[in-house]
Amino acid sequence: MLLASSDPFMASWERKRQPDDVPTPVAVAVSDFCRRAGAPAAPRAVREALSTVSEADDFRVRAVTDAEPPVRPLGPFAVVDLARGTPAETAALRERSGYYAVVEELLALQDLSVAAPAPGPAMPTLAAPPRPIAATPDAPPARRSARDETLAPTVAERIAPRRRAAQAPAAPRGRFTQVEVQRAPLESLEGSEGRAVLETLFAQHGGHRIALLRALAQGYSGRRGEPSAAELDALLDRHGLLEATESCERDLLRAALSEHRGALGRVAWALGLRAPELSAVVSRLGLGPEVDLARERFRREALAPASWTARLDLLGRRKYLEDLGVEREFEERLRGDLGRELHALGPDGDDLPAALARRLAVSPTLVGRALERLGLLPEANPSTLP
Repeated sequence: MLLASSDPFMASWERKRQPDDVPTPVAVAVSDFCRRAGAPAAPRAVREALSTVSEADDFRVRAVTDAEPPVRPLGPFAVVDLARGTPAETAALRERSGYYAVVEELLALQDLSVAAPAPGPAMPTLAAPPRPIAATPDAPPARRSARDETLAPTVAERIAPRRRAAQAPAAPRGRFTQVEVQRAPLESLEGSEGRAVLETLFAQHGGHRIALLRALAQGYSGRRGEPSAAELDALLDRHGLLEATESCERDLLRAALSEHRGALGRVAWALGLRAPELSAVVSRLGLGPEVDLARERFRREALAPASWTARLDLLGRRKYLEDLGVEREFEERLRGDLGRELHALGPDGDDLPAALARRLAVSPTLVGRALERLGLLPEANPSTLP
């Protein structure tokens, strides 16, 4: 079924912003969610889908991506659908049926209609005053006299095709205009007003020096191109801000490490850093031993959760266990413990997950997923098959 522009569903898929205006952390979270949901998508497709969501609703998208995929497959448009309250089964059905592919094509058609050039100037009508016209093959110049030049054009001349004059391309306008950036030297911030500029940029861009460097590179140049870390440290020290900056970075890193339970990948994402940049920050602040101790504590907690519900739920967080480096050990311990519980349970009818769930006082869904994941479901006996 094609979607017309009057379709109320299509109206909900209109662009709320340009794809390039989508925040990168939101796009990264959606891309990771789609990979876990069995429908990996290209970065451009993710931004196309998120362009139909306003900035004020980004938190709804993050609420979807922070959880585990309820069904599979789910692409970027399905994530937007889930954020709007669409049931997961409906979104998965639309994904499998190609419904979102049609939506993406219609968005592209809308872009083409908006970008279509305005109609050219109207052609002169046949009632225009007579004027000299170049001769056509039906009326060679050699057969026309000076007196004929003053007469009205012939029928052949009037219907002959005319070549339009080439027009210069329109100059870009608005946000598409490319203007050469004039960068000021970094030394211009050494004055008294430079301290206020640095404090403002530091508060606006992540609260660490790597983000501050990126912000300064947009409008300032160092001695050899973009400002370097050494030049920034010297400038902060000149204004008496270096110690306060390092203290803020330590607090920010410790808080992120505690919030994400020692997962450095999530810490880097939360701070807007790449993995090598996070390692550089940890090394520069001398927090390597402290980070290692914190991660070791979270490893012990992951390997010995407080309850069966916590253990079975943690089994679905493979990426977190991989980050801590305990995925294999965690699964081996859980497989052994569940095996002993199954042995103690004995034969209890055909619904083994339900019986084990009652014994462990946990959700049957968690038990069934764990038994399937760990290969503990008993195989069917061929002699009992029809």
